[in-house]
Amino acid sequence: MDGHFHFIGPLPADSELFVGRKKELKKVRELCLGPLTSYVTVVGARQTGKTSFLYRLQRELAPYLASVLVNLQVIPDATPSGLFQFIATEIAKQLELPLLPSGADKVSSGPEFEQFLNELPAHIGRVAILIDEIGSLPEKTAIYLANVLRAVFSARLLSGFEALGRFIFLLTGGSELLNLSMTVVSPFSNITTNVYLPDLTLSEVKQLIAYGFSGTPLKVGLVQDLAEAIYAQTHGHPYLTQRMAAYLADYAAQEKSLPEPSWVVKARHEMLNTDENIHHVHKMLQDPALLDAAFQIVQQPTPFRHLSLRHEKLFLLGIIRTRSGMALPRNSLYAQAVRQLAEEAGIAQVEAPSESTAPKVQVKILTPIVPTAFCHNLTEAEFPLVQITIDNRGKGKPAQIYARASIKGFSDEAVSSITVPAGECREIALLPLLQLGPCMTLTEIRPATLRVTVNQFGSGMELLLYDRTYPIKLHAYDTALLGIHTPEGKIVDLTHHLCAFVTPHMPEIENLLRKAVEYHPKHCIAGYQGTNSIEEMRHLVREQVRAIYNALKKDAGLAYVNSPLNFGKIEGQITQRVRLPITSLHESQSRANCIDGAVLYASMLELASLEPVIAIVPGHAFVGWRIWPGLDQYEFLETTMTGTDDFEAALEAGNRQYEEARRKGYFGRELFDPRGFARLIDVAACRAQQIYPLM
Repeated sequence: MDGHFHFIGPLPADSELFVGRKKELKKVRELCLGPLTSYVTVVGARQTGKTSFLYRLQRELAPYLASVLVNLQVIPDATPSGLFQFIATEIAKQLELPLLPSGADKVSSGPEFEQFLNELPAHIGRVAILIDEIGSLPEKTAIYLANVLRAVFSARLLSGFEALGRFIFLLTGGSELLNLSMTVVSPFSNITTNVYLPDLTLSEVKQLIAYGFSGTPLKVGLVQDLAEAIYAQTHGHPYLTQRMAAYLADYAAQEKSLPEPSWVVKARHEMLNTDENIHHVHKMLQDPALLDAAFQIVQQPTPFRHLSLRHEKLFLLGIIRTRSGMALPRNSLYAQAVRQLAEEAGIAQVEAPSESTAPKVQVKILTPIVPTAFCHNLTEAEFPLVQITIDNRGKGKPAQIYARASIKGFSDEAVSSITVPAGECREIALLPLLQLGPCMTLTEIRPATLRVTVNQFGSGMELLLYDRTYPIKLHAYDTALLGIHTPEGKIVDLTHHLCAFVTPHMPEIENLLRKAVEYHPKHCIAGYQGTNSIEEMRHLVREQVRAIYNALKKDAGLAYVNSPLNFGKIEGQITQRVRLPITSLHESQSRANCIDGAVLYASMLELASLEPVIAIVPGHAFVGWRIWPGLDQYEFLETTMTGTDDFEAALEAGNRQYEEARRKGYFGRELFDPRGFARLIDVAACRAQQIYPLM
């Protein structure tokens, strides 16, 4: 016996299997058709019908206004420039517009996108731009998009930009929308209305099952029994409901009989072990903090705390739901998945903790000043900001420990869960992951609060062992922390993280490289290609760098301030303010000092598929490049001469300074050596170590 259930991909706009969400559709439709007072975010966990919702919304909006549906899953690794080009092209295509004078395919930055919208023909009227699955984008690209849309929303009130008021943006997503819309410093704060997609009610599940088995000899009573049995497992989760119903239809076809409600148990077992959605829940709960929080909620309903990052994340991931202010498992399937994971992690078996058997806890903070800019590239092994010692010696029972650290308002919660055997001692290192949005607002060093808690848990009970806050400071976003000399005499060398300021994929860098092509004799910048001879390659690469030099000199008007490096005045730290390349290019006459110029040039070289290096010597920095991939032979350029001298002079000066630093032995010395030290930062090697650009 066959049923027709749809659990792969979105439902067609006219599908009878689209049931429920009437209230939410009405609300979003009114927001799209009424006066523009906000944009819209449609929030739902994975596979809860967000795309199906957009298809149905387009159908209902069609008589009243045009809409454009942009599927970001097509460009999952998009840079900002690629994203805006894609959205502009989709708008022009779906609205059936001829290319504008500038061309939609040439839109590559936020300002260009804003101008593109402002210049769209008046006859198109109001347009709803539906952006599906913002979570598909890299975090930095998503934040860039959010900031641009905020700017578009505000600019509609300016003279000459009133046309921007014709566009209402609607974005769908899940937990990734937490940072974009739910904190005071988020880009979407106060400019979006959040609409949450609920699960289906029992009545709606009955309707869905009836549609799915239409044309079959099922009686009304059996349809209701099947719906109730499925609802008991899925609680109306759209995908899980259709998937379980499809299993029952398959079983009925195999048995050549009517489906039976008792088969739900078999379908449940198969889904818990093989279903891709359940596997995704397992993946999301690898974080011990989330798993512990979810397990506690499965054990007993818990008051839902709106200020709890774990509760919010579990809710947006779709693992829990709320009712009358209480947090509950979203459905029976997810509850069982959580129990299984808790069993595997040992959370469910550990004995209840007690103060008499609790281990001792000691906490040490590596440094009171945190590197804001590239903290996302660091690991707790490389930069153990919080160092926790769990001493379980002399105790007769193993201790299941759960440690957390967070910087209030600026970070996610770093967590670690370990079992410390009786009679042993263990160490935990934690480094909270800073949130990009709030950190980008830091223009000066500012105080913050680091909170560290350590809990022992077991048998559904938890004992607080340690809870303390520490005053710390966050560097400005343009400050590079290059080294730390700890009170214990340990040196932490972070100089290679300077390459995080090398940002090759910003629209301004891409535009400038296109201009550099015009200065090349063959109008081609293609990296290490075209010859098998090292000397010929040296020449070919040099010609490409010369073209970049001329573009920065003539098109960017680069004027450098040849000021020595100032490695900060904080005892035990080496710090340096560094302008991001886009900041240097936006400065009046594109002004920058030596280290700013080094990261700017390195950004251009990396985008050109070359392998840049940055040389830091006492009081100075300059750029270089590998003359052949994998070969440790380099040439160097004195970037501060861009505005005043020709390329050959800058090349000769750069090479001379590098040789002088080698001759004096600077490169073989540790940081803080009073005789002077130097570092050669290999950008390609740093990328291989997963040190990524800030933007």
